[in-house]
Amino acid sequence: MIPDWAKSLLVKIALGTVILFALLIFTGNAGASDVIVNPSLIDVSFAFNQPIGSRDYSTDEYFTITISGNDTITIDSVSDDNDRIRITPLPSSFSLEDGESKSIKITIWASSYASEGKHVEEVKIRSNGEIKEIVKVTVTIIYYAKIEVSPSSIDFGRVGRKESPSRTVEIREVLGYKSASGVSILPRISGNNWVEPDKYGDIGSVSHSHPYSLTFQMKSEKHPDYNRYSWEYKITSNNAGSATIPIEAYILMPPKLGTLYDEYLEIKFDKPKGTVPKYDRYIEVRVRNDGDEILSFTSKFTESPSGITIRIVNPSGSVSGKSSETISLHVVAPYDAPEGTYRGRLRIDATDKDGKYNAGRGSVDITIEIIWPVDFTISPTSIDFGSLELKERGYEEKSENITLTEFYHYKPVRNLRISKSGEYGNWLREEWDFAEIPPGASRTITLKIEPGLEAVPQDYLWRYALSASGIGAKRMEVKAKIVPLNITKMIEDFKSFRETPLYRNYPSSESIISDGIGILEIIAGSEVSAEDWQKIPVLMKGTLSLLSSLNGGIVSSEEENYGKTVESLSAASVSTSTIESNSNLNNRDISGYATDMSASADQTTEEVLLDAAKLLELRGWTIKKAVEHALAMNDISGLKNEENVLESAISYQYAAMLYGLLNNREKRLGSVHEGSLLMDKHDELVSDAAELRIKADNALSNSKENDLIRIGDLHLLLNPYDYDTFLESYKMAERYLEEATKKYKVSGELLLADKTEEDLTNLKGERRFILSLFFIACSVYGVLFISALVRIIGGSMAYMRDMYEREVGDLLVT
Repeated sequence: MIPDWAKSLLVKIALGTVILFALLIFTGNAGASDVIVNPSLIDVSFAFNQPIGSRDYSTDEYFTITISGNDTITIDSVSDDNDRIRITPLPSSFSLEDGESKSIKITIWASSYASEGKHVEEVKIRSNGEIKEIVKVTVTIIYYAKIEVSPSSIDFGRVGRKESPSRTVEIREVLGYKSASGVSILPRISGNNWVEPDKYGDIGSVSHSHPYSLTFQMKSEKHPDYNRYSWEYKITSNNAGSATIPIEAYILMPPKLGTLYDEYLEIKFDKPKGTVPKYDRYIEVRVRNDGDEILSFTSKFTESPSGITIRIVNPSGSVSGKSSETISLHVVAPYDAPEGTYRGRLRIDATDKDGKYNAGRGSVDITIEIIWPVDFTISPTSIDFGSLELKERGYEEKSENITLTEFYHYKPVRNLRISKSGEYGNWLREEWDFAEIPPGASRTITLKIEPGLEAVPQDYLWRYALSASGIGAKRMEVKAKIVPLNITKMIEDFKSFRETPLYRNYPSSESIISDGIGILEIIAGSEVSAEDWQKIPVLMKGTLSLLSSLNGGIVSSEEENYGKTVESLSAASVSTSTIESNSNLNNRDISGYATDMSASADQTTEEVLLDAAKLLELRGWTIKKAVEHALAMNDISGLKNEENVLESAISYQYAAMLYGLLNNREKRLGSVHEGSLLMDKHDELVSDAAELRIKADNALSNSKENDLIRIGDLHLLLNPYDYDTFLESYKMAERYLEEATKKYKVSGELLLADKTEEDLTNLKGERRFILSLFFIACSVYGVLFISALVRIIGGSMAYMRDMYEREVGDLLVT
């Protein structure tokens, strides 16, 4: 076992040894530096594949320098003039500190004239002039060879089919570094055997300075089917690649008749029959030469149509290569040639220009179709129905005739078709009674227009198209103007008012009439906007209504139908407002008339209303005074039927209404006041009359209950003692009814007066009937009394006679 002091001593010795060794190492390094290069070997390869002298070759490579210690490093450049190789470092001088590294780029350059093979160069790295490291650079140069053909392609151009041209090309090595070895001409890649080289197979080596000439020859005997031919040959080598030689030629073909096409000619006779003697047309038959040499041709008809003639204008001729000529055929058809199809056949023979080579033969079928024309004319070509006015049961209907005439005189017009376009086409109706139009003949179509109530005021336009079998559409325009007024009747209505009391009594009405007629006449012959059409019918109808109402009011006033008078004049007042609100029109001419008419309407209406109001006011006052006088005299027998309180009140009320329409407030209030007072008087009289009727009914009821005996539906006076009270009650009821009748008449309740008077008459009849029965009853009473008296007297006499006889008998007995 080692003591502790020994262990401590050993540790100290070990530490001392380590420190001493480190100091020795440090001291050694401080004296000299080490350089490390990575990599130290660099290989570079250049492929010389561009023509010599056209460019040089270079590349960049890199290596890293690491140093121990502090030092300045220099790198030597390499310039090998013999080998034409240079190496340039970048940077070539620099300083490094201990342990520092730096990347160095070297540019390696080789001249295109440098020799082939490996070249080893040394790049020396120095420190303080001392070579520390060497980087070995191996430059490998490889020569390439390449063959080319000049020219690179051959074009023989246009070659006759018997010509034998030749073309020569050179095969050369183009890089200039070394010769192309093993150069060989391969067999043809494509094309026929018309073009051959002068040599096949191996031709040896070819250098830049010693090319090889190769000739291609075309055969003289060729039979081309088309013009453009091509061939392709290939040249190979062992070390210089290969080259392809494309060859082209345009070989002229012998003359060849191209495809012939059948011809069709349509001859449509386009003149009326007999106006021309014949129709001349031409057909051009195209003869094409698909070859390149001149083609000669002849032609003739092998089949000819009958009924028409066909003449060959140029039966023979020649055609240049790849072009065409035409054979002209003159066709003559007489004007009366039947309609139908005509056929012929033209044969064409073709040779070369010497006539020795058969260039082909063909036929052309000629088809000629003769078409007879058919067409018709329209008369007229446009129709204007003018203004269509609104009548009582709808718009007026109009009709026009359209004449169709077949024009060419060859064949009839069949399957006539009519179409139209435009808004509300259903208003128009076409009528005809023929199935066809014979050649040259005319037929008539009746065109009727019947607008529906859905029509709006404007100008309407319809476009017609009339067509038939083989005939295109013929255009025709149809126009109409919808007028939502019966202008003719309205003008007559306006004029008719010149024969009325209105016109005679109020001259201002002439302005209304003349302005209304003026508006209607302008409407019939001018354009009116849709906005104006919304107002004009209301304006004109309102004006006629005004005239009618004013005249009706005057006539009713003359007939003393004052209720009708006020009703008519009230309607007239409304009409003036209607006229005023619709008189502002866009059409200046119409607007002037409408404005004047509105002013005249206001004036005339005011005059008529004022006169009628005064008349009614005066009538009310007159009747009131007549009634007051009759009541004061207590004698209404002189009053007429219309002279009563109610009539007077109504007259004042009517006057108040008219003054209200005239905006005369004072007069209106005065008439209203008078009318109210009279109505109060009317109500008072009616109430008194009703009370009198009640009293009469009560008197009758009491009399019937107390004085009369009811047997069934009859009331009889049987008790003579009730005669006086019965007679007094009935007389009193009659007086009440007579007084009620007078009050009803004065109040104006004529129906109640008549009813009360009828009741009075019935009451008097009833009284007479009851009294008649009473007198009959009294007579019966008298007969019965006399009969009883006679019987009493007779009995008494019989008794006295019996008593007498008894006394006489007693006497006799005794």
